[in-house]
Amino acid sequence: MQPAPILVVHGGAGSLESEQDRALYLAGVAEALDAGLAQLEQGAHAAVRSAVMHMESHTIMNAGRGAALGLDGCARLDAGFMLGDSRRYGGVTGVTNFENPVVLAERLCAEGDYGRLVAPPGADMLAELYGLTPCIPEDLVSERARAMWRRRSDPAGVPGKARYLDTVGAVALDDRGHVAAAVSTGGMSLKRDGRVGDAPIVGSGFWADDRHGAAVSTGVGEALLRQGTARRCVQLMTSGSTAAAAAASALSDLSDHTGDTRGAAGLIVVSRDGSVALDHSSAEMSGGWGRPGGERLVHHVWRGR
Repeated sequence: MQPAPILVVHGGAGSLESEQDRALYLAGVAEALDAGLAQLEQGAHAAVRSAVMHMESHTIMNAGRGAALGLDGCARLDAGFMLGDSRRYGGVTGVTNFENPVVLAERLCAEGDYGRLVAPPGADMLAELYGLTPCIPEDLVSERARAMWRRRSDPAGVPGKARYLDTVGAVALDDRGHVAAAVSTGGMSLKRDGRVGDAPIVGSGFWADDRHGAAVSTGVGEALLRQGTARRCVQLMTSGSTAAAAAASALSDLSDHTGDTRGAAGLIVVSRDGSVALDHSSAEMSGGWGRPGGERLVHHVWRGR
């Protein structure tokens, strides 16, 4: 019997600066879950696209409009998309003129034998190429993001000040047994121009395979790239690991020694049998899952409490 469809979303792993931000992240996750579940009947691909687009356009999360700004004060957006039936993927990095880079990644997923990864300067040509309406770079910068950039760029500021929760993402299983994964981010706050994290890179930031499941990672991109964390997580389920056990093991691989927090991260996972996991080694993570017209859970876990 085919498992019931399910959608899992997250608003990022990392740390936030206030209880107000935590409440807004939690509300954003709930809204994104609603947006994705409304599309799940159309397929896993439609559900993850809709959920991530909502977080890009309508929340304070580190994606799309209002994403974290780089060292130069500009927003440069990354995204990834993958279909489990064909394992075709799309990735885009450094987008400065379109607030929904996950849509660009989805379009790239349809190209070539395997998909496409596009970086600047080609990344900013994609919206027009696909008949979409680009924006000007300033449209991606919110007042909140600009204020945070100024505060964090101040040499007199507090060292180690909390950064944005990093990345948003979604994975889903539909009633035809197909899985899909989608991810979007503005990257690390104060990142240098040209820096690429895990989000647009297949295997590190996202992975989907109908035979086993799908996963999306969030956290320190340099560590996730090194380990190929999303693909590693799904591979662990091929040998019988549950979604929860696979997520825990993949996250533990990011640490080189006991107490090592350099690779603090999070994962959301869905297996081919419909089991899910939301796990993290970071200070905080917002996430949730739901089934159409059925069970539902949305929560924000803060290890600081």
